[in-house]
Amino acid sequence: MASVSGTSSLGNTALRGFGGMTSGIDRDSIIEQMTLGTSTKIRNQKKAMTNLEWKQEAYQSISGKILDLYDNYFSYASSNSLKNGSVFARNQITVQGKDEYTKLIKASGTSKLTDQLSILGVKQLATSSVRKSSSYTGGSLETKLTDLSQDFQYSKLEGTQLRFGQWNDKEKAFKNSVIFTLPSTYKDDAGKVQTIDYTAAPSDLADQLNKAIEQSNQTLGDTKLSEAIKFRYDENSDKMLIEDAGNGKFASSGYSIQNNSSALSAFGFDSQDGNKAQYDDGISLEEYKKSVEINSTGFTNTYIGKQNAIDYMKDKAVTFTFNGSSKEITLITSDEAAALNSISDKAQKMEAFKANIQSRLDKAFGTGKVEAKIDSTGALSFSATKGSDTVSITSDDKSILKNWGIVSGASNKLNVSGTLEDNASVLGLQKTDTDAFPADGKLNLVINGVSIEGLTNRSSISDIVDKINSTAEAGVKATYVDATGEFALVSSETGKGRQISLDSELAQKLFGQKGTDGKYDKMAGFTDGQDAIIGVSYGNGMNVTLERSSNTFDLEGLSVTVSGVFNADKYDAAKNTWDNSDISGSVTFSAKANVDSAVETVKKFFEDYNALVTEINTQVTTRSDSSYGPLTDEQKKEMSEESIKNWEKKAKEGILYGDTTLRDLGADVEGVFLKFLNSGADFEKLKEIGITYSDDMRDGGTLVFDESAFRAAMEKDPEKVGQIFTGGGDIKKGLSQIVEDTLTPYATKYASRNGNSYGRLIEEAGSGKIPLSAMNNLIYNQLKDMQSTIEKLRTQLKTEQDRYISQFTTMETLISQMNTQSGWLSQLRG
Repeated sequence: MASVSGTSSLGNTALRGFGGMTSGIDRDSIIEQMTLGTSTKIRNQKKAMTNLEWKQEAYQSISGKILDLYDNYFSYASSNSLKNGSVFARNQITVQGKDEYTKLIKASGTSKLTDQLSILGVKQLATSSVRKSSSYTGGSLETKLTDLSQDFQYSKLEGTQLRFGQWNDKEKAFKNSVIFTLPSTYKDDAGKVQTIDYTAAPSDLADQLNKAIEQSNQTLGDTKLSEAIKFRYDENSDKMLIEDAGNGKFASSGYSIQNNSSALSAFGFDSQDGNKAQYDDGISLEEYKKSVEINSTGFTNTYIGKQNAIDYMKDKAVTFTFNGSSKEITLITSDEAAALNSISDKAQKMEAFKANIQSRLDKAFGTGKVEAKIDSTGALSFSATKGSDTVSITSDDKSILKNWGIVSGASNKLNVSGTLEDNASVLGLQKTDTDAFPADGKLNLVINGVSIEGLTNRSSISDIVDKINSTAEAGVKATYVDATGEFALVSSETGKGRQISLDSELAQKLFGQKGTDGKYDKMAGFTDGQDAIIGVSYGNGMNVTLERSSNTFDLEGLSVTVSGVFNADKYDAAKNTWDNSDISGSVTFSAKANVDSAVETVKKFFEDYNALVTEINTQVTTRSDSSYGPLTDEQKKEMSEESIKNWEKKAKEGILYGDTTLRDLGADVEGVFLKFLNSGADFEKLKEIGITYSDDMRDGGTLVFDESAFRAAMEKDPEKVGQIFTGGGDIKKGLSQIVEDTLTPYATKYASRNGNSYGRLIEEAGSGKIPLSAMNNLIYNQLKDMQSTIEKLRTQLKTEQDRYISQFTTMETLISQMNTQSGWLSQLRG
C-alpha cells in the first residue's frame, strides 16, 4: 500500500503567526500531532463515505440490469416483449394467387384462420367524399400598365447596409464592426419564407424589417441585434425611426451606427449642414432621431426612387410560366428602349412594347400558346389560347410587378401566392364582402363546424389551403386543381356518409357552388364517398360480402389492405354473393413465424438474464480483502492513474458480500427454474427446444440456451414455443412472467405493482432510471449525515489549529522579548 504523505494539513501557517523562527521548533508538525485525533476521524469518515458510495454503485448496477430486462422483454410497449407472444406468432403473411391480383392485396398480423381465408374479389374501393368549388378561371392575366411615359417607383433600401461598431478614440477607428444587410426575405411565424416588400406601406415595411432582425444571428457584443434596435414608422411625422429595442441595451453595448452605412440616406438621415464628417466617431440613436426629424423630406420620399418606366425596365426580365414550364422573358432591350422613347403616341408605344414581348413569348412557348394583349382600357394583359391552360408571372424585382399593378405569381386563373384581395376579381369577391375583407383582418373560415384559425387578410391562397390541411379536426384535405381552376375538399376518412359542410360565408364563397337561384347550394359540387365491397371465403363454401369504410380492415386478426378492383364480375349485386367456382381467381394467405427475429430476441434475453445472475452471484460469493480500502488524497498523489484504477477495482470486490438483500435476491434467482417447472413446464420438452438449467451448482442459477434446438422448434411449432414464455396450455405461468415476478420485489419502475414500493434495491440505493428515487433512498440519507459530520469535524479541526497557533505565537513572542533583554544585559556587562 502506498505510504501516507507527510504534507502539512495546516497549509502555509507561517502567514498566520510565527512559525518557530525564534524557538526553532517545527510548530506545524507538533500541531498536526496534537490534532491527529480529529483529522483521523475526518479521514476515516471519508473512507466510510467512499465505501458506501461503492456499495450504492454496486446496488445500482444490479437494479439497472433488472430494469433493463423489464424495458426490453417484459414491457408490452417493447417490440421484443416476451409476454405478448408476437415474437413467436405466425405473423409473416404471404399473399398467394395470380400476380395481377396479389399485387392489389397486402396483409399483416396473426389469425388462427389464415390458411382458410381467401379474398374472392373486390367490387369497389372505399373512396373519400369530395366537394368541388366553382371553376375560377379568370381568363386573362390583367395588369394595370397603360402608359410607358410614366415614372416607375422602386425601393432604395433593399440590399443596403446598416453598419455598427465601437469607436476607438485613441486609434481614431471603429473596432468590432457588425454589418446588417437589409435582406430580401424573412420567415413568418409558421416558418414559411416570405419576401420583404420594400415598396410596401412604411408601417408594414417596419414590421417586416423587425422580423428580419429577430432572425438575424448577429450580436453587438453580448447583445442580440434584435434586443438592441428596432424599426418604428411614425405616421404623423412620416419618419422611419431606429430605436432602442428596450432597457437601453444599444447604448450599453458601446456600439453606434457608422456614418458609412449605405441605408442611412434612404432612411432619411443627414447632418444639418450636410457634412457627415461630424459623425466620424459614430451616430447614437438620439443623433439619428434628431437628424431624421430635422430632415424636411419624409420617409415616403427618401426610400422610394423614381425612374422612367422604359429606362427602369431596360435589360430587366420577368419569368412567365406556361403549364408548368418557366421561361425568363426580357422586357426591353437597349435598342428597343431607344425606339420606344422615340414614339410620342401613348397607345402606339404600348402596342410596340406588347409586340416585342409577344415575339419572345412565341419563341419561348410556341406561337399561339400565350397571347399578349392591350385591352379596352389600354392596359397590358396576357392569356392562354386554351381555357384549360395556365399562364402566370413572377419576378424577384417586386417593383416591376407592383408598377404593373399585379403581384408575383399573378395568373389567368388563381394566384395561389396572392391574397383574397389579389384574387378578388377571379373569385368574384367585392370590397364590401366583410367575410372576405373583415375590419379586424381575421378571416372567418369554418368547415365541418371547425374554425380554421390563424388566417388573416394577409394570408395567401396557399396559406389558406395549408391551414385547412393542418387542422386535423376539420376532417378534410384541401387542394387547388390548376387544370380546372377548382378547389377540392376531400374528406380525410374514406367511406360513405362523410359530410363536408361549409359553415361560414367565406367557406361557401371559396369552396361551394351556387344553385340556379344564384345562392349557395349545399349539395352542388358534393359527391359522397363509397364503402369498399370485398368478397371473402372462409372455406367449405362459406362466402360473405364485406362492406368497409376503409380499404384497410380487420379480417379475423389479419390487417388487410386492398388497393385495386378485381373479379368484380363474380359479384352478384342482387344476391350480394360471390362466385368462387374458379379457385385460381382468388387470393389466399399463408403464415409463418419470423424465426430469425425470435431466435435473436430470445438469445439476447438469456444473455442479459445470465449476466444479471452472474453479477448477483459474484457479489454474494466474493469475500472482500481487508488489505484494500479507499485511498486518501495523499496516497493517490503518489500513485499512477493505472495503479489507482487497479487498486480501487480490487477494493470494490466483495463490497456486497454478506448483504442480506442481495443474498435473498440470489436465492430467489436460483429458484427461477424450479418455479417454472412447478408452473407446468416439462423438463424434457424444455430441453428439446433448447432451454435447460446449468449443471454448475455454483453459478447462481444461470440458464442454458441452445440456439440450434430453439430454431428447429420455432420452425416446427412456434405456438408451443411461445407458450413457454407467455404461458398457455399446460403452463400456468410463462418463463417471462416468472422472471418478472421474481425480480419485481427488488426493482421495478411501477411501484403500484409492488405494494407502492420500487423494490428493496431501489429503496436501499436509488436508481438513475427512476428520478424520484435519486434523493429518496437509505444510502443517500446516510451519505448526507456523514457529510454533515465531516463538516462539523472540519470546523472542530480549524478551532483546534487556531488555538494552538495562537499559543505558539504567544510563546515565540515571549522568547523573542527574552532574547532581546538578554542581549541588552550582555552589552551592559561588557
